[in-house]
Amino acid sequence: MEFKRLAAMLIVAAGVVAGCSAQAPAETASVPGGQPGGGEQVSDEGGVTVKVTWAGPDSGASFDVAMDTHSVDLDGLDLRDAILRNDRGDQLSAEPWTAPTGGHHRAGTLTFGGDVRSVLDRASWIEVVVRDVAGVPERVLRWQVGA
Repeated sequence: MEFKRLAAMLIVAAGVVAGCSAQAPAETASVPGGQPGGGEQVSDEGGVTVKVTWAGPDSGASFDVAMDTHSVDLDGLDLRDAILRNDRGDQLSAEPWTAPTGGHHRAGTLTFGGDVRSVLDRASWIEVVVRDVAGVPERVLRWQVGA
């Protein structure tokens, strides 16, 4: 009887792991120095993968953020402490992040308010800095903008 119960629990656990793994992203590394004009940057630390995609300068200060993990619940996470900064020291604060809950998988659009053109125009690079996700004080994701 004990063997049947153990076998049933293993089957259920395998199903949970397989279902969650099917949604997890492949591991990728950020490009040192960033990507010119937009693209995807990834931070994979503390058991949470944070993928940030920017369509480039024409999209302004709007970034798609997707987070995936197998270790923590992401539903309570708020990216309101994120900042957008450039090589000249200009920075913008994040607007409230509205993303549907999803437990181990969460995605939404992160936007920054203020004078967006002053941060993007004449910048060599921009960075999105995401703070305090899974015990990681700062995750810095960078894109090349100009020469």
